[in-house]
Amino acid sequence: MSLFITGTDTGVGKTVLTAGLAALLTRQGKSFCVFKPIQTGSPDANHPEDPEQVKHLVSVEVPAYCTYCFPLPVAPYAADPERTIQPRRILTQFKELQTRYEVVLVEGAGGFRVPVAPHFEMLDLARMLQLPVAVVARPNLGTMNHTLLTVDALLSQRLEVKGVVFSNWRADDPDPAVHSLRETLEPFLAVPILGLLPPLPQTAGSFLDDAVIEQFERLNLLESH
Repeated sequence: MSLFITGTDTGVGKTVLTAGLAALLTRQGKSFCVFKPIQTGSPDANHPEDPEQVKHLVSVEVPAYCTYCFPLPVAPYAADPERTIQPRRILTQFKELQTRYEVVLVEGAGGFRVPVAPHFEMLDLARMLQLPVAVVARPNLGTMNHTLLTVDALLSQRLEVKGVVFSNWRADDPDPAVHSLRETLEPFLAVPILGLLPPLPQTAGSFLDDAVIEQFERLNLLESH
């Protein structure tokens, strides 16, 4: 089952989740690839930052593809003043990847309502690809509003939302907003909280460690229902 990975914001852990699922699929011997349709903030178009980070964490030859790569660390719409982004080109590449791989892990850019092209946002890309969506959020004060708004926006587009994953959750965090997060948010959230990922080692190949893979296996994000 392929998956679209979005976030409540930029820098919340989308690439961490993508890498963890890539490690899990590697361990399972599945045919898969990572697809980053649009990468910004990466000066080397031949080595887009987020797919390269996935390769570093998994430390195997992960098949990774990127349709558009821009050097400026801004939203795709701002990074592409010449308006070169063509959504149909992304869709064509995605469909071609689906014929070659059993699973395609699609990582979005920024949050769900990030502007991409004229009259086209990241939500339109997710809707165009017709994939179930996983939402990554950060566990801190303010995340409840961001998480609820993101999930509501996804559901308003009639997309299947697998659930929410909180990345970089620290059990020893003294912030009461962190400790009360799950019990406060769950009654208001229309989808499940799939897991609270702790800080994970970021060294080469670290995501192939058994304990790390187990963290991502528990999320059950790649199970078909």
